[in-house]
Amino acid sequence: MLNKITKAQHVLLRSELKLLYRVKDVMTRTSFKFFENDDFHYCLNTFVESRLDGALVFNHLDELVGILTEKEVLKGVVINTKKVKEIMKPYELILNEDDLIKSAIHYLDSIYPVKNHKGELTGFITRSRILEKYGEQTQEELSHLDAIFNSAHNGILSIDDKGCITSINPAAVRMAGTTREKAIGKFLTDVVSPSGLLEVIRTGKPHSEKYQVGKRKYVTNRTPIFRNGHVVGAVGVFQDISEIEFISEELSSVKNILNELDIVLESSYDAILITDDKGKIIKANKAFKRILGLNEIPDNYEFLIGTYIESFLVSKVIEKKDTVTVMERNKVKNNLLMITGTPVLNTDSNIERVVINIRDITELDKLRRELDETKKYLSQLEDEKNLSKKFIAQSPSMKQVMVTVQQIAKVDSTVLILGESGVGKEEISKFIHQLSDRNEKPFIKVNCGAIPEHLLESELFGYEPGAFTGASKSGKMGLFEAAHKGTIFLDEIGELPLLLQVKLLRVLQEKEITRVGGVRPKKIDVRIIAATNQDLSGLVDKGEFRKDLYYRLNVVPIYVPPLRERVEDIPLLLALYQQRFAKQYKMEKKFTSEAINALMQYHWPGNVRELANVVERLFVTTPGPTIELKDIGIIFDSTMIESQESFVFVNGILPLKKAVDEVEKQLIKKALHIYKSTRRTAKVLQINQSTVVRKMQKFQEADWSGEEGGRS
Repeated sequence: MLNKITKAQHVLLRSELKLLYRVKDVMTRTSFKFFENDDFHYCLNTFVESRLDGALVFNHLDELVGILTEKEVLKGVVINTKKVKEIMKPYELILNEDDLIKSAIHYLDSIYPVKNHKGELTGFITRSRILEKYGEQTQEELSHLDAIFNSAHNGILSIDDKGCITSINPAAVRMAGTTREKAIGKFLTDVVSPSGLLEVIRTGKPHSEKYQVGKRKYVTNRTPIFRNGHVVGAVGVFQDISEIEFISEELSSVKNILNELDIVLESSYDAILITDDKGKIIKANKAFKRILGLNEIPDNYEFLIGTYIESFLVSKVIEKKDTVTVMERNKVKNNLLMITGTPVLNTDSNIERVVINIRDITELDKLRRELDETKKYLSQLEDEKNLSKKFIAQSPSMKQVMVTVQQIAKVDSTVLILGESGVGKEEISKFIHQLSDRNEKPFIKVNCGAIPEHLLESELFGYEPGAFTGASKSGKMGLFEAAHKGTIFLDEIGELPLLLQVKLLRVLQEKEITRVGGVRPKKIDVRIIAATNQDLSGLVDKGEFRKDLYYRLNVVPIYVPPLRERVEDIPLLLALYQQRFAKQYKMEKKFTSEAINALMQYHWPGNVRELANVVERLFVTTPGPTIELKDIGIIFDSTMIESQESFVFVNGILPLKKAVDEVEKQLIKKALHIYKSTRRTAKVLQINQSTVVRKMQKFQEADWSGEEGGRS
C-alpha cells in the first residue's frame, strides 16, 4: 500500500511540474518588426506570406507604440488604409516570459507584448494561442488526475444529488466487490453498504468515520460537491485499514515488549550493554555507570580499555563467534568483575550485535573466600574432634596434657614427650602433627631402639652412592629427608648412640643433614618430636646422653601420666575399646560394674597398651555377652579378685596410719565417682552416710569427683 501511494504522489508531482506552462513556452518570437509609418500593403503582404496572427508596431525611436492582429489587418483592407498607424491598436499590458499561462487566461486582449527579465521585448502572444495552450494543459491535467484517480490505493466514489454513483475508481470497485459497469448509475446502497454519502447530500456537511464490514475495517472521508451554492453531489474517499490496524496492534505489542525489556534492563543489578560489531554502544543501563564508576555512558566500548578495564571483549567475541567470559578488576573502583560477551547473529550468520553483561562479584568473591576459610576451619575442628576421640581425657592430669598439646601444635617448637611405656606417646605425637600446619605433609616415625646401631645413621640421614659395601648404586634418602616440610617422631630417643646424638644436635641447630659418604650438607625443614620412657636427666648425669642435646630436645616437655594416676579415664577407655572390638569381632559384650571396679583397682604397669590387650583378650575368651568379675580373675592372679575389696596394691613403704588414710580417701573418691551420691557410696562401702561426709571433710580433697555436696 505504501508503495502505491508513493507512486501516485510521484505521478501527481511530475504532472504538476510538466503542466506549469509559461508565456515563453508558447509566445511568438519577434521576427518581423513593423513601424507606424510603414506602408499598409507591405504589412499586408508580410502577414499573408508569413501567416502571422499578430505583430508589434514601433515608432521611429524604436519604441513600442501598438499591436496588430489579423482583425486589424482585415479592417485596413476594407477601409483602404495607407499607413500601419491608421489600423494599429494601443497595447494595454506587457507580459513577462515567466508568467504562467493560467494567469494570462484572465486577460481579454487579443495580443500581448512579451519581455524578458531584462525588460527587453522578445515577442508577443495572442489570446487564441493562450486559450489553445490552456486547453491542452487542462486536458493533460484531466488525464493525469484520471490516472491518479484510477491508480489510487484508496477507494474513491462519487454520487449525484439523487444518490446515484457517477464515478468509482478500481480500488473502490475491488473493495465493493463489483465492476465499474455494474456500479455506474446505480443507487449508492445497491452497490456498497455504508450510506454516509447520502447524509452528506442531505446536510451538505463533510463527514469522517471508521466502520467495519465483515472482518475488514475501513476509514472514510465524505465531502459534498457544490455548484452555484447548491449541493450537486458528494465524493467519498475510503481506505481499508485492516492491515494497518493489525500492524498497529502488532506495533503496540512490540512497544509493550520493548518497554518491559527496558524496565527489566534498568532493574537489573548487573550492568548490561549492547554494542554493534565495531564496539559502538547502542544501549546501556544505569548499573553500567554504577559498577564501572562512570559519569556518563561513552559512545564506544573501546573508551573503557586501559582506564577502567583491560580486555576489548567485543573483539574477542567477534573473533570466536561465541560467548566469551573474562574476570577483571576495575581500575577505578577496584571491584572484581565478571564480564560476559554474547554474540547476536543475523540471518547471514554474521555478528550484528554483542550483548555484554558485567557482574560485580567483589562481595561474592569475598564471601567465597570466607566460606573457604570457614570450611577449612571447620575441617580442622572436625579433624581435632576426630583426633580427640582417640584420647580419653577425663582425669585432670590428662586434660592438662591435651590443653598443652593444642597450644603447642601450631608452633614448630621441638617437643619431648615423657612417660612410661604404653601411655600413648606416639598417639600424642600424631595428634600434634595433625593439629599443626604441617598436617598435609609426611609424618615419619623412627624407633631409635629398634634399628641396629650400624644402620641407624644411614636410615636417619641417608647415604650417597657407594658410601659403603652393599650400598645402593643410586644412594638412598634418609628419614629426615623423607620428613621434609613435615614431622619426624623419634621414639625411644634415650637409645640413640652418642655419635648420632652429635649429628642430631647439628640437625636441631643448623637445620641441615649430611648423608653418609657425602660432603655437602642439605637444608631440611622438619619438626622434631622426641619421646622416651627413660629419665634423660639421669642419663645426662651418667654421661650416656649429651647435655646440649637434652636441652635442645627439652624445649617443650610433655609428661603423660601413667594409667594408675588417671583411673578416672579407665571406664571411658573400656567403653572405647568395647566399641572397637565389638566392631572388629562382630560381637557385643558389656562389662558389669563389679568388673569395671576391679579393673579400676589394678595398677596397670603396661598402662593403656596393657588395658587394650586385656579388653581384647576378655572379648575373645569370655563365652557369654557379659564380662564379669570372675572373667577378669581368669586373666589376673586369682588372689587379686578374692573379693572386690582385695584390689589394694602397695607400691612403697609409708606409715600405716597415712596408708590407711590414703586408702580411705581413694575408696571414697572412687565410689563417689561411680555412684554419684554420699548415700549410695555409704551403702557400697558398708558405712554410715555421716561417716562418708565426715571423711570428706577430714581429707579436704579439692575435687571429689561425682560428689553432690552431701546430697543423699
